[in-house]
Amino acid sequence: MELTMDKLKQELRDYYINFRRETMEQTLPEADRAAREIILADMDKFLEANPEIHPSLLKAHLHELIAENFVPKIFPHSPFFYETGMRPAEYWGIPMQPFIQPASWMSNRFKHLAGVTKEAKYCSSLSLHNQTSDLPPLWSGSQGFDEDHHCPGYTTLMRTGVSGILDKISLRQQEKCSEEQLAELDAMERSCRALLRIAERFTAEAKRLLKNETDPESISNLELIARTARRIPANPPQTFYEGLAMLWFLREVIASLEGVGISVIGHTDRLLIDLYRDDIAADRLTEDAARKLIGQWMMPNDIKTFAREREWPETSTCIMLGGCDKNGDFVWNELTRMFIEEHCRLDLINPKLNCRISAGAPQEYLELLVSKNLEGHNNFALINDDVLIPAQIKYGKTPEDARLYVNGGCQETMCEGVEHTAGAYYYFCMPQFLHLFLSRKRLEPEGVPTGISNAINVKLSGIKTYDEFYKYFTDSLKLAIGTGAELNRNIGEEYPRINPCPLFSASLSGCIENARDYKSGGAKYNLSGITLIGLGDIVNSLIAIKHLVFESHLLSLEELRKIIDSNWENNELLRMQAQSLPRYGHGIEEGDIIATRFASEIAAYIRTLPNERGEHFQPSFFVYATYKTFGTKTGATPDGRLAGDLLSQGIAPHREHAPQSLTDVIRTIDKIDFTDYPGNAVLDLQLPAGGKIPPEMLVSFCRVAATAGVPTLQLNCVDVKTLQEAQKNPEAYSHVLVRFSGLSIVFVKLEKSFQDEIISRTMYAV
Repeated sequence: MELTMDKLKQELRDYYINFRRETMEQTLPEADRAAREIILADMDKFLEANPEIHPSLLKAHLHELIAENFVPKIFPHSPFFYETGMRPAEYWGIPMQPFIQPASWMSNRFKHLAGVTKEAKYCSSLSLHNQTSDLPPLWSGSQGFDEDHHCPGYTTLMRTGVSGILDKISLRQQEKCSEEQLAELDAMERSCRALLRIAERFTAEAKRLLKNETDPESISNLELIARTARRIPANPPQTFYEGLAMLWFLREVIASLEGVGISVIGHTDRLLIDLYRDDIAADRLTEDAARKLIGQWMMPNDIKTFAREREWPETSTCIMLGGCDKNGDFVWNELTRMFIEEHCRLDLINPKLNCRISAGAPQEYLELLVSKNLEGHNNFALINDDVLIPAQIKYGKTPEDARLYVNGGCQETMCEGVEHTAGAYYYFCMPQFLHLFLSRKRLEPEGVPTGISNAINVKLSGIKTYDEFYKYFTDSLKLAIGTGAELNRNIGEEYPRINPCPLFSASLSGCIENARDYKSGGAKYNLSGITLIGLGDIVNSLIAIKHLVFESHLLSLEELRKIIDSNWENNELLRMQAQSLPRYGHGIEEGDIIATRFASEIAAYIRTLPNERGEHFQPSFFVYATYKTFGTKTGATPDGRLAGDLLSQGIAPHREHAPQSLTDVIRTIDKIDFTDYPGNAVLDLQLPAGGKIPPEMLVSFCRVAATAGVPTLQLNCVDVKTLQEAQKNPEAYSHVLVRFSGLSIVFVKLEKSFQDEIISRTMYAV
């Protein structure tokens, strides 16, 4: 087995080195270069000849061109077929330059539709990523629509095959349809057939390679591919191998055709367990053979992303494990164990392991997760069914749909096969807004939208009580959040013309029935996300204002504003007093009451905000790396935080004057109803590695955390001394993996500021 894996590793590396984004225009093989040039030239001519064509039909034409012109690549030591050479090695589908990814031709050709509006300019002027604006950033994201974090309808596709989808389209075409609906259905049909054409061409390529192959294992793989690509994905898989092949083919090819980020490969232990058990019962498969297949299946995602060589190896690619099925029965089986064990045995970084847990999760399952985490495999996000299933139901999903939720990208939540929630494209920095709200500086109205100007340029002289301040502040905050949502909604309305996705849409429940692309609101559910940054900073600041201004009367609100503007200059004693007050996450009643009230009110408001697809926004406290990137650009806050300091991370307490007891942290989180946050909320905790925590104790803690309503738990088990040594001698510590935001990273590859941030985190004991 190991010899096969080594040969496969080398085959993958030899091929993908030419497909790295940074160098592929110089290293791309001639055949692949010619294919791309043919596709792009044809698209230009086709649009010129058909300027009024429906956008979805234009995209379907692009799919057909890719299907006929791509160069199939098969790796002889892998039984899987998927590589079309149509996008960079390390990328998972998100739009980029069309030569780099032909699927992005429409995104680039029509991006001006979203970029010239007043709303787009307002969004850009206040964005974290704007390099030319002098305005303080309030938000970040893709401006209008989240082109990442997608999950196709794997459950349906595995049950019916693409042929079943085509039958469904055909029946809908026979019903009463408008011209617009017929165009959408025609595009879905043509795109599905393009997908099948790609599979046919892999069969032909495998047969061609067989003519000259002499290696017995390679011959076996090529024969398997030649047979399987005739069946998959047209028909449902009949074996464990076919199930794996279908999931990986669908993920890779849909991403390469649609130019959107397909972030979830599937809920593998749920989708594949019956196929595995049938194979075992029929003596078609052994456990060792299954483990080999799992390794061969996961390895391409790890090798092609060059995860051990990149400073920021984001791949947005996850597999789901554990949790429950649509009936609510636990998913913990032979495959759950094998996927985790093989991932760790092969020392993989990708794909990310998103593991659903609950307070009642099987003991063996939690023991396995904890044991691997404590060994330094910082690969896991532990995602709580006890919070996220009720959260989905609260926001209108059926229990059956809610139970099949997945988390893609990092931990952004969606219900598989029925929606795309646009989970992490609108991040709002609440501490920055608080700073601007208190600051006596003014934003010029011509540079920002009216809603932001009205929310920030306020007079506070008439406020006499804390309750008055709280209402004034939260009303203004809501106005600002709502203004950003409106801007994004107006831009998002253009995306059905910019980059429709008929193939992806065909896999989602609702799109065929409604004969409408998912970007036009065709799916069964059509929610959008708002990610809130800085919960701990806001709660700590509200406590400080309450005590220092309205109870102790140590200073007036106007004096506090001057202090904020001066970044606490010459007020160090007062700053220490602010930091010594009760704080979020310390399990203190006063702070818990403020946190609970604030989180509930903001969530209720966000749910009232309409999105561009006919439904509404939903909140999350998933913050990725923005607690650091926004922190460097966020002004001083009343809790004693200085300008440029880190913000609080997700729903964790701020590391400045952090509680030392995990019990206190859990006590606070237990008070907040995170079922109001269906987009997810993440608690990151740093724990000591190296046997300092008994595994059984950490298992018990995971159950307590699930019972207390922690939506997602990320444990980073590290030894700080080891990390400090790694900074001095990186060559000797290339094996050390850390969990950062929603991904796992080789510690020594991080830039030093990120390394220092991890070292400085609060180290908790269990």
